[in-house]
Amino acid sequence: MPSARESSRTYLLRLCALVAVPVGLISPGIPQVHMEDQIAVPVLGSLSSPQGITSDPRSAVFIALANGQITQLLARNTAESLAETGGRPVGVASNAAGDLYVADSGRKAILLIRPGDEINIVTDQCDGKPLVSPERITVAPDGAVYFTDPPASRVCRIDRQNKATVIVADIPGPTGIVASADANEIFLADRTGRIWKLKPDGSDRTLLATLTDEGQPDGMARDREGNLYIARDGGGKVSVLSAEGKLVTSYLVPGRHVSDLAFGGADLKNLYIAASDTGTIYSLRVANRSQRLPWEPDEPLSISAPVDGAILNHNDGDVVPGGLRITVEGTSHLTGPVRINGVSVLVHQGQFQSSLVVTDRETKITAEAQGRHYQIQVLWDRDSCKRYRFSTDDNIWFLKDIAQHSGSYSSIFENSYLGFWRDMHRKFGTRVHFNIYYETEGFNLSQMPDKYRPEWQKNADWIRLTFHARADSPDRPYLHASDERVRQDYRLVTRQIERFAGPEVLSPVTTVHWGEITRAGARALHEEGVRVLAGYFTACDDLPCVSYYLPLAQWRYLTGRDYWKDTREGLTFVRHDIVINTVPLDQIVAHLEQVAADPHQAEVMELMIHEQYFYPEYRAYEPDYRQRVERALEWVTQHGYKPVFYDDGFLGASAGK
Repeated sequence: MPSARESSRTYLLRLCALVAVPVGLISPGIPQVHMEDQIAVPVLGSLSSPQGITSDPRSAVFIALANGQITQLLARNTAESLAETGGRPVGVASNAAGDLYVADSGRKAILLIRPGDEINIVTDQCDGKPLVSPERITVAPDGAVYFTDPPASRVCRIDRQNKATVIVADIPGPTGIVASADANEIFLADRTGRIWKLKPDGSDRTLLATLTDEGQPDGMARDREGNLYIARDGGGKVSVLSAEGKLVTSYLVPGRHVSDLAFGGADLKNLYIAASDTGTIYSLRVANRSQRLPWEPDEPLSISAPVDGAILNHNDGDVVPGGLRITVEGTSHLTGPVRINGVSVLVHQGQFQSSLVVTDRETKITAEAQGRHYQIQVLWDRDSCKRYRFSTDDNIWFLKDIAQHSGSYSSIFENSYLGFWRDMHRKFGTRVHFNIYYETEGFNLSQMPDKYRPEWQKNADWIRLTFHARADSPDRPYLHASDERVRQDYRLVTRQIERFAGPEVLSPVTTVHWGEITRAGARALHEEGVRVLAGYFTACDDLPCVSYYLPLAQWRYLTGRDYWKDTREGLTFVRHDIVINTVPLDQIVAHLEQVAADPHQAEVMELMIHEQYFYPEYRAYEPDYRQRVERALEWVTQHGYKPVFYDDGFLGASAGK
């Protein structure tokens, strides 16, 4: 969640999904170029010679810098370092698991980086010979990794056993390389301007095109129509070739040394471009999204709706005696009918549709055809009703105040902030979930007296205290953090809550600070007892953010749904419907009504606000804090929403009845 140092206006602006950045927001001194109704928009500058760029399954954009840094683009003018390779990374590519392969010319090796983990050397040889200066790298859908070693005039392939073998040894100075979506073809550029197409083993090589104008071809990417986008180092542009090798268009980029490019963004239609001489990353909107990526398998048989992990309620089908009748849809490229949980269904033009009654809380749906099967799991929110939860983030100051006045406060509710929430509970029956830090300036939770423990326990029916982070700073503390660090911080907070307030106020639900965490970190939270994570699932400058570790498809699903379960990790995700400190008082009702107009977002209303805006001494104090909260609570109460905690029955439904 946002830092306490950040005003609500600034934070709201940063959460806007921008497709094209207005001219007024562009950093001074960084030029933009307009060509064929497209604008190369600078999104990150002042970098140390960006060499390579890629996106991962979350559509997160990573950049390799000549100074050895691998950094992540988070939003416009915002980045965070992932790792330091100790060399000179040039090419970078992600696999289906979100791990990064790096071609490091300084270390003369191919590296593997797992967020929160150490950097490992995959190989420093190819066919037993040392690498000279590996530069460009690509990951195919089958998991094979291909890279170029220009000084040695060779292209190498790394198999699943991390063995590197030469597939091309007679093309002088191979540069850019990209694998096709079906893993059946490799596209390769060389320093003379030739663009080649070949098989993964290096055979059937054909010359696709020869670029004769200025600029050596460098990094490459393909779109879903088979067009090839080529960075032109020394030419200051991106050239686009059709699948047949014809020049379609060129896009000018400020500076001359365009080193690499990659598709990314919420819809994968942003082309992120690295210009090494200007030290800038540009974003260019293009007509087609990227080709199918390694984490987007083209299954011969699949179920498209509902999705795996979907939590279904009465808005998703027809309630029938003992169950919920839903529609199952999917695709099949196989001959003959498909069986859905044993029932035969006809396939028409590759599509099938079937009716199925869900009767259990968890149901597996299996599609079978020609010896293949595809299985998903869905959940039925049988007792679903209109309910809401109120959570507050960035909490620590009210606890500091109680601790400092423990000699004079006879009750925790003498603290004005907690007293305010008791007023809301008495007026509306609201249950409030406080996500808290371990420490702030001049205070940590170990200083919280346990004299009020009976009072906390007495009010445990409407109060929850839960881990948020160790502290407000740094921002995004768990973006690249190890699972051990996450576990340590969680235990640090939780053990103190148990000490001074009692386990009765603890909950298996939380919002991690800034809503960003590695999969390994989230798994550690699950092992510690966390079962539900709440987040925004929004976009920051057209990049998914406040969405934990979720891949793009799951992020996209949650942008329009109340909840979803990661069946692999056992974690349920709930989307915030309103962040009250970012919505002006006179717009709160309209905002909630807009959310409630969508039945897939209306059943569970997740309300949230941050602590710091309550205090007059805070630089971004909101004088109408109380009125905003009351306005939201009045609306949900008048519209029949019941206050719940998600640990009361299946995501609170039993308590909301």
